[in-house]
Parts: sequence; C-alpha cells; structure tokens
Amino acid sequence: MAGRLNTLAGRLILVLLVIHAISMPVLYFTLAGVFERSTTDTFIDSVRSYGRTIADSFEAYPGLGSDEGIIAHLDSVMFGGGGVYAVLEVGGKTFRSSLMGEEEVGLFREDFTFGEHGDDIYYLSVALSDADPPAVLRFGFDEVPIHEGIEQVRKTIVMTLVGYLLLALLGTTVLSARVVRPIKELQGASRRIASGEYERKLTVDSTLDEIRGLSRDLEKMRSNLVGINARLQQEIADRVAAESERRSLEERVRHSQRLESLGTLAGGVAHEFNNVLQPLVLYTDLALEDLPDDSPVVPNLARILDLARRAKNLSRQILTFSRQGSPAALQNYRLDAVVEEGLTMIRALLPAPVDLRWEISPSGGLVACDPAEIHQLLINLCNNAFRSLNGGSGQIRVSLDTVEVSQELAARHPDLRVGEYERITVSDTGEGMDPATLARIFEPFFTTRKVGEGTGLGLSVVHGIVRRFRGDIIVRSERGRGTVFEIYLPIVSELEETE
Repeated sequence: MAGRLNTLAGRLILVLLVIHAISMPVLYFTLAGVFERSTTDTFIDSVRSYGRTIADSFEAYPGLGSDEGIIAHLDSVMFGGGGVYAVLEVGGKTFRSSLMGEEEVGLFREDFTFGEHGDDIYYLSVALSDADPPAVLRFGFDEVPIHEGIEQVRKTIVMTLVGYLLLALLGTTVLSARVVRPIKELQGASRRIASGEYERKLTVDSTLDEIRGLSRDLEKMRSNLVGINARLQQEIADRVAAESERRSLEERVRHSQRLESLGTLAGGVAHEFNNVLQPLVLYTDLALEDLPDDSPVVPNLARILDLARRAKNLSRQILTFSRQGSPAALQNYRLDAVVEEGLTMIRALLPAPVDLRWEISPSGGLVACDPAEIHQLLINLCNNAFRSLNGGSGQIRVSLDTVEVSQELAARHPDLRVGEYERITVSDTGEGMDPATLARIFEPFFTTRKVGEGTGLGLSVVHGIVRRFRGDIIVRSERGRGTVFEIYLPIVSELEETE
C-alpha cells in the first residue's frame, strides 16, 4: 500500500479523496440548507397568503350572520386548502369546522417559524378588519408533506454527490495514467541517450518513484552534455559579440567619415560662395556710388546688395555650423539676434509648403551660450517638427520671450531655479506623440522613424546643449495635437563670469 502511494497516480487519487472528504460535506449541507430554507419560506408565504384570502372572503360572505354559513365556510377551508385546523372567534363565541373535534380547538399555538412547537402543524391567525364585533380566523396547515419533500431532496443530493465522487475517481485514474505514461517514456529515452559515468550527482527532493528515476537518468545526460553545451554557447556568444562590435565600429567610422566629408564640403562650398559674393557686393557698391540718387536703377541695385549680404550671412552661418573641434567657451549674448539669424537660415532649408513663423521679443537680458550651438538647437527642433508633419504642409511656430520662473514651476522641474529666463518655444501642428514615446525622446539613438531616415541623436543633442547652458527643456505633446518644446535658458548679469 505504501509503495502504491509513492506513485504519481496514487498521490493524485489521495489528494482527490482528501479534497472531496472536506468539500463534499460542506457542499451537501449548503445545498440541503438552501433547499430547506427556500421550501419552508415558500410554504409559509403560501399559507399566509391563503389565510388572508380566506379572511377577505369571510368579510364579503353574505351568510356571515348565520352559524351554519360560518361552519360551512370553515369546512371549505379544510377541504380546499389542505388545512387541518379552521376556527373563527367572534367576540366571545368560537366557531369550528365540522371536520374538527371539539377537543382540537385548544391545540392552537401561533407559529412564527416552520416546524415550531414540534407538532407538524403550522398555526396562524388572521384578524377580520371590517368585522363588528372583532373577529379572528385561526388556521392550521399540515407540515408533514413539506418534511417528506425535504427528506427526499436530501437523499437525492447524497446520491448525486456519491455519483460525482465515483466519476471524479474514475477521471483522476485515467488522467494520472496519461500523465505518468509520457514521464516513463521520457525516462526510457533518457536512459538510451545517456552514457558514461558522471562525477557530480543531481539530487531531487521527492518521494515519487518516477521523479527519482527520471532525475537519475537526466543527471547522466547532463554530465555528458553540459560541458559541451557550455563551450558551444560561449563560443557562439563570443562570435556574436565580436561581429556586433565589428559592425558597430564600422558604422561609427562610416558615420564619422560622412560627417567629416559633409563638414569639408559645406566649408568648401561656403568659401567658394563667398568668393562669388564678395565681388558682387563690391561692384554693386561701386555702381551705387557712381549713380545719382534719383536714378531708377538705384532701388534695384540696393535690392541686389541686400540679397547679396543676406546670402553672405547665410554662408557665414554654414561655415559656423561646419566648424569642428572642441566646444567653444560660452559668452554672454542677447538671444533675439542669435535666434532670428538661425531662423533665417532654417527658412531657406524648409520646403515651401511648411509655414515657418516666428515671434521674437526683445531680449530681457544676456544668456551665457554659444550662438553656433543655439543655431544647431533650432535646426534640430525645426527638423524634428518638420518630420512630424510627415513631409506635408503644416505650421511651425518659434517664439522668444522673457519669463519669470515661479516657485511652483521650479518645484516641478529641479533643473530650474526661481528667477528670469529666456524662453525659446518651438511648436508644430504635426501628429504628436503618445506618452510612451514622449518618455524616451531624449534617449540617444531612440527614433520612431524607419531605418535609414534618422539617427535618433537630434533631440539628445538638443538636451545636451540645453544642459550645457544650465537650462532645462519641457515638452508637451498629444496624439493628433502636435508638440511643443519649451527651452528655458537663465539670464545672467553682464559682469557674471561664464564658462
């Protein structure tokens, strides 16, 4: 017997028996109790309703003034309603059904619950509301059929639970056999695969014969395969890591070369552009000096000179943008001229359908910054806004104003301090971002674009520039409602030293 219980099938059947030994009595008493309460409550409600109906009929009965009529009506209660007791008390006089003995009149005891007083009769009394003198009907109904019905249901519940237990035992036996069979098959297969001796023993804390046998055989397989598998896994991991590192290095070299080539190309083009613009500006100035002021050609030449100077300014900005080397030391600048200069260049780079608008308020003070990096910041943000328009038409708005950072705002953003800041705001009417994307936008190499359409470094560079200028950046965005970037740069005194 003990050996049988050490098998998986034996344990499953034992667990099943223990569970049913606990749950079936609870289930039996619950079901029987629910049925008994439901049946007795229904019986009580029925007899009380029936008693009220009889009382109403007594009030409307035309022969209530006659003794024979009253007795006949009480007899009808005994015949038609399954009653065993029917008495009417009017004033000091008592009328009983002719089906009752005179000695039974004294047996009445008012019942409030089913089975009360142990006499198998449910007694109740109903007052006639309109009778004069006052009258009370007293009834008694047999409880024995209800008791018999409840007992029959109890037997049915017991038989059902016993049948359910037998079916459960049968199902568990079949299921345990199906579970044990593949384990034994695996045990046989492991014995055929394993070979040789093993040095370290694999122990399993189990009293099941099948599991103990399986653990012994699997240990033989493990002792022969684990060393080989570990070496193979290490070799594969080393090769994958080496290949990944090689590709990463190649990509970084290519990226560095592209940036270097782009910087060289931009610098060369800008220099050649300057070589063309310099004589254009010079000869236009000479022509303006030679012409009288009222000449009709003067406005055209002045326009040419203005455009040439703007082109020269754009060329200078390209040279500034393509300059390589370590970051320049921060100097104190007024941002209105710097921002407007950068936006003039960006306007020339954006497609015509994109509506770039800006509103530059006069600077409220000096900001410690590098103009080239301010331009780079604006280019990255405007390019990001343009990409959010999916290449179509839309609006990008840039503004510069002076704001006072309050204690409340500084508490929400630890990198801000209470005081005056220059705020650059870049907003777009693009598709916006969901909260998951918004939480990762400043991570290096994170991008939602397709492969080859972006590096994921633009916003991380923006974040680095803002932190270098001791500022902070706040982003708001919703799907379908565009994105707003707010950059706060602290205002410094003209005498304050910068980096």
